[in-house]
Parts: sequence; C-alpha cells; structure tokens
Amino acid sequence: MQSILQPKLPNNPAWRAFQVAVKTDYPAIGFYHARLDLYVISAVEVAEQEIGPEYHVSISKTKGPFSQPRRCSQAEAKMVCKQFGMEGAKEDNHSSIIRSYWMPVNESLIGIECECKDEEAVIREGDFEWRPLTQANADRAKALQGGE
Repeated sequence: MQSILQPKLPNNPAWRAFQVAVKTDYPAIGFYHARLDLYVISAVEVAEQEIGPEYHVSISKTKGPFSQPRRCSQAEAKMVCKQFGMEGAKEDNHSSIIRSYWMPVNESLIGIECECKDEEAVIREGDFEWRPLTQANADRAKALQGGE
C-alpha cells in the first residue's frame, strides 16, 4: 500500500538513496553521503498517538564500509536537518550512537515535546543526551502500536 505521507528527501544531490528494512506502516528511505561518511534514515512514524505521524530522521557516521557506526557531531546533524527540511525538529535519542530528530507532519504541533522525555532517565555526554530503552519504555511503545 502506497502512503500519501513520504519521508523527507535531501535537497543536496550528494546523498545517495538506498533501501532500508524498517518495520513501519509508512515508508522509509536510507541515504549515504560519501564525502561526509554520514548515513541517514528518513521515515514517517507514529511514536505518540496524540501527535500522530511524524517525520523522523536518524543520523549516524562511519569511517569506511566495514567500520562500526558512531555518533555524528551536533554541527553535522544541524547540516543534515537543514538539507532534509527538518529545521525546527526536536532531538530525541534512544541510542548512544544515533541522533534522532522528530517533526510532526501536522505543522500546528511542531515544537511539542514527547511526553516520554519527562519520564525517562537521561544520560548527558557533552552536547548529546539520550534516554536508554528500558522495559517500561518498550512496553509503552508496544502498547502504542496496538501490541499486547
């Protein structure tokens, strides 16, 4: 089934698209920028029912085809958000490596923070903060997706 809601696309031709296997009701596309060694997954997802569908851009960095992903800098993430039309998106990370940015499709909801941010423990590492996935968070996510 084709969705009318499509992931954000970059405005820079240096990004090369590739298929990603992401389990969601909406499409997702991977992108790689060879000169910057940045990987992006651009998707549409529903993380909060109250907010509805959101554009989600996840960013990581690598050094070569066989290296482990690592965290990109805040400046690199800002550049990616600009190139993907995600300026004003909220950063909400649940990994110590990947920077994740969220922006509601409904523009009137832009700027609203996810309720989970106040309830979850936060780890701060310089300019980066993330919230580890806990069993409570996993159960909450499963319930939001209609799981048992």
